[in-house]
Amino acid sequence: MNEALETKNKKKLGENSTLIELITGIVIFGILSQIGAAVIIIMKHSRFLYYSLGIWAGIAMAIGCAFHMNYSISKALDFGEADAIKLNKKYSIIRYFSLCLIFAVIMIFDFISPLTAFLGVMGLKIGAYLNPFIHKAFIGLGLEEPDPEPKSLEELEKEAAEKAEKLEESGS
Repeated sequence: MNEALETKNKKKLGENSTLIELITGIVIFGILSQIGAAVIIIMKHSRFLYYSLGIWAGIAMAIGCAFHMNYSISKALDFGEADAIKLNKKYSIIRYFSLCLIFAVIMIFDFISPLTAFLGVMGLKIGAYLNPFIHKAFIGLGLEEPDPEPKSLEELEKEAAEKAEKLEESGS
């Protein structure tokens, strides 16, 4: 069996471990934003719930975007390069249009803060930046197996030569 497949099967979080790590980063950012906002809002404003709901609505939108990106990437892998690019463009437009529509509703009805909702959506970016650290933490906690060490060029050439020999032997 292929080593990459063996390693993939050893992951305890499953094949969506990167998505789980990204969502963990988004939620961590949400919690830190909530704490920071609580300190600022309590000191200066009386509309704590208005701003807090904005943060968590933005975090929910960021998580929704992460799921949609995961879906679109896995879907695009079934296509050739040109079709995959077209599909990813289509899904990106759908995702951004959906965000614009949600923000329009937020601004029209003014039931949560659009500014803090935008801050929450930025949790997607922060979650992506936190991903390497969260990945290491998950490995340390035993939630995921360590990544395999990359092979040297010599090892790869040796494996390729062995595979070529086996193919020649089975073909004769």
